[in-house]
Amino acid sequence: MSDNVFDGQIFAEKLSKLNSSQQSIESLSRLCISHRKKARQIVETWDKAFSTAQRDQRVSFLYLANDILQNSRRKGSEFVNEFWKVLPAALKHVYDNGDENGKKAACRLVDIWEERKVFGSRGQNLKDEMLGKHPPPSISNGKSSNPIKIVKRDSHSLRIKLAVGGMPEKILTAFQSAHDENVTEEIALNKCKAAASLVGKMEKEVEITSAQGNQQGSLLIDEIQEQENILEQCVSQLENAEASRGALVSQLKEAIQEQVCFHHNCEFSNRQSQSVEKYFTAVYRTYVSGIEDGTSSDAVAPKGYLLE
Repeated sequence: MSDNVFDGQIFAEKLSKLNSSQQSIESLSRLCISHRKKARQIVETWDKAFSTAQRDQRVSFLYLANDILQNSRRKGSEFVNEFWKVLPAALKHVYDNGDENGKKAACRLVDIWEERKVFGSRGQNLKDEMLGKHPPPSISNGKSSNPIKIVKRDSHSLRIKLAVGGMPEKILTAFQSAHDENVTEEIALNKCKAAASLVGKMEKEVEITSAQGNQQGSLLIDEIQEQENILEQCVSQLENAEASRGALVSQLKEAIQEQVCFHHNCEFSNRQSQSVEKYFTAVYRTYVSGIEDGTSSDAVAPKGYLLE
């Protein structure tokens, strides 16, 4: 697999050979981070490989996830958002079915993520789900049977808990990511303006200092290179902000589509109910008519009333 092209099958093969050595974990982590635009595919492949891996190897999968999360956060939130969908169930599986070393590793990782705010304010939820206080919901096509749970309700406040992997939680996660990137974006824009302004001043200085020897020219080149690096970093941060907004828009579109399908299903169910009601009403009327004219034993359901 080259550095520029991501091959899911080759990545799955590399995952099958993953072990707990630092070299194995870090090399695969760097590969994943270099393809962070494919974060969803990478994490989905990780999750499938985790489910079929041997019990001892699953701890290595958690270490790999940790290395990816820790080293990719500065570049973007793609892996944070994707791993949040699968880690609760993976951690609980290791905690419930692993040996003592596996349980300790899972607990230690959760503590690290909570301490370093890898998942923001959701770190405690991750621990609760792993320990079984709030069992993680089964996820199918991103849907949960109970995506919003009321934890506390009184006359003054309402506290809710969003199921991991449910549509409300996905939208909130995407919104938080976009909101966080908004601050970074503003800082990056200010840096861009400052760097561009400084480069403009340097252009004028070039004409003045060009005749003053190589030493002054060398310093000027170093300053230009420094500003170029700043601009590259700013461009990367702005791309991350754009990607976060794109992810939010994508989740909102998915939610709209889900609601459209839900309403279509409701309309279909209503038509079915109306058809059933018409059918049995017709049967009843035919039966009553048969009683009135003395032919109730021969009364049958009228033709033309078929269940759709």
